[in-house]
Amino acid sequence: MDEDSYRQVYNRINTAPCVFEKGILSLKSRCSYQHKFHLADRHCVGCTDTVMQLNCKAFLDHLRKQTRFVFKIPIEGPLPHNKEIKVQNGGMLGMQKLLSEGDNDADQVVEDIAGLMLKSIERYGNIEAVPYNQIMPSVTGYKTRPKRQKSR
Repeated sequence: MDEDSYRQVYNRINTAPCVFEKGILSLKSRCSYQHKFHLADRHCVGCTDTVMQLNCKAFLDHLRKQTRFVFKIPIEGPLPHNKEIKVQNGGMLGMQKLLSEGDNDADQVVEDIAGLMLKSIERYGNIEAVPYNQIMPSVTGYKTRPKRQKSR
């Protein structure tokens, strides 16, 4: 299956893609609304609740806007994969820390993204009011998996 065909089928099957798909697939986050499935030997994640998907998208959009400045990345286009992993995983771990849901262990897993979104809305009133400046240290300090050494 070529990449264009894959994307067409993916978009047709996954009408509500999880915005934290990369974070969930990296096994650092889980969500009570996630729906995992396989397509052409690839792992995919969808969201089973459209309102929660919109909340997560709003949070992630605000977080990306903040990190583009920190990472010195132009505004246009998607983030590089490694930076997106830092934003998704570091952002959720930062949110968890902000809401005092866990300790400061860098290897910690976020058990429920949706739960954290709901708690942040309850505490701050809406996604826009979350103090993103307090989450940024977790994003910038998040360590992604090191690159593999090429074998000769």
